[in-house]
Amino acid sequence: MTIGMLARFGEWLRELSLSGGGGNAAAWGIVLGLTALPALGLLWRGRRKADWLLLLAAGEILAGLFYLVNPTQLVSEYDARAFIGLAAAGCVGSTMLAWAVLRGLKNILEAERPGRTMERLLRWSSWALAWLAVLVQGIGLWQKILGVAEGNTALGTGALMPTYLVLGVLAVMDLIPTLLCCQVLRWGGKLGLRMEEAPFGGETAALAEEMSGQCARMAALSVGICVAGNLLQFFLLPVLHSVRYNVSFPFASVLLAAVLGLLCRYFRRAKEVSDDNESII
Repeated sequence: MTIGMLARFGEWLRELSLSGGGGNAAAWGIVLGLTALPALGLLWRGRRKADWLLLLAAGEILAGLFYLVNPTQLVSEYDARAFIGLAAAGCVGSTMLAWAVLRGLKNILEAERPGRTMERLLRWSSWALAWLAVLVQGIGLWQKILGVAEGNTALGTGALMPTYLVLGVLAVMDLIPTLLCCQVLRWGGKLGLRMEEAPFGGETAALAEEMSGQCARMAALSVGICVAGNLLQFFLLPVLHSVRYNVSFPFASVLLAAVLGLLCRYFRRAKEVSDDNESII
């Protein structure tokens, strides 16, 4: 829908430009005004090398609008406005995202309280990752259900319902490793905050001990879900009208759990050394 709106916007700008001298001036005013929008990023305090990306984004907007108004200057064989709009939106979006990430990373690294900053970063990142994962899985499930319905038009909804239910269960099972990653991120942020407040306190050590065991169980759960999904389809094979077997490994969730678990073990050893030093003193 958005790409179609960009194409229509390009057509409207062209009509406005061709309507006369005043219309042409108005069209150029709109184009230059939109091109200047990335300059609003300069309102953020402190200059960064990444601010050069704002100039690049402005150039991408100007080029995208020019070719939306004059698509034959780029492609003459067909009306390419929709593709030009898609390309321009992708370029501008990725450039602005890169600018925001680089500026944000610099601010994070210069934070006065690293532990609290890390906790907030990981907590909000986990929520964003979870939301995106649910959205992607939901869209994928809907597309699979439509595909099954289109491929089995001779069957009614009742006959296809077991397949739909299994697809829904598999979608949830595919989602679980990502949600486990989100939980590991939140644990990491909580541990970082606790270490900043009391690096070798009793509560911090107890939290590290608890997380170490939880990470091991989480890694086992992640790999077990992959096995269970294929077994579910195997046992229900007679009633299914769509089967997809995946031989995969939940790399991200297992890796995060393993790394956090190892960090917790390292922290426990560091606390033991600190306790020994204090006893000697």
